[in-house]
Amino acid sequence: MIWIDFKKDYVEGSITPTKIINFGGTESGLTTDVKMDVTALGDCNGEQILDVLACSGFYETSTLNFRLPNLHKPGAARASDVWVVIPDNVVVPKLVQKLHQGAIDKIKISSLAYIDAGGPKDQPRIVQTVEYSTCFMKYVDPMSYGFLTVFSFSFVKVKMTQVDIKQISEGGKNVDAGTYVYEFDYNASSGAKGA
Repeated sequence: MIWIDFKKDYVEGSITPTKIINFGGTESGLTTDVKMDVTALGDCNGEQILDVLACSGFYETSTLNFRLPNLHKPGAARASDVWVVIPDNVVVPKLVQKLHQGAIDKIKISSLAYIDAGGPKDQPRIVQTVEYSTCFMKYVDPMSYGFLTVFSFSFVKVKMTQVDIKQISEGGKNVDAGTYVYEFDYNASSGAKGA
């Protein structure tokens, strides 16, 4: 498993997080009591978050043989379960509880970049968020990996928001090149993009 390599570094040493997770905040009862000073992206911020040590998930669709002159998609796009590794926290028993009690409204996983946003202090900036809606917990393992918990969930809807940043400096500050958003609802089989 990919997260075993992170165990020694995280538990016995110190690593800088590059991803954080939020379980919908206080309204869902899945609180973590952890706050990080980050530059937010939309409503994704450093409130009620945990470090993400490893995360895995993918999207796919089936196609016919690549030698055919016209590729056709015989079925709908599919998304795998999302697998996440987090440090043990008060939220873990609540995740186990959610195995028996229905969906979690939202789970947000955000990527951090350590680039100066031009503010008065240096802090990580959220540059990408993946927001999953109507999430169903499918697996929680709080015991096999020491101080880490592995869990997986399925979801109905996904929304990705990405900030592009120019790799140049104007006036000593990095410059935003724009924001790209894509959203897909697997229940309605429809997607939309925006900027």
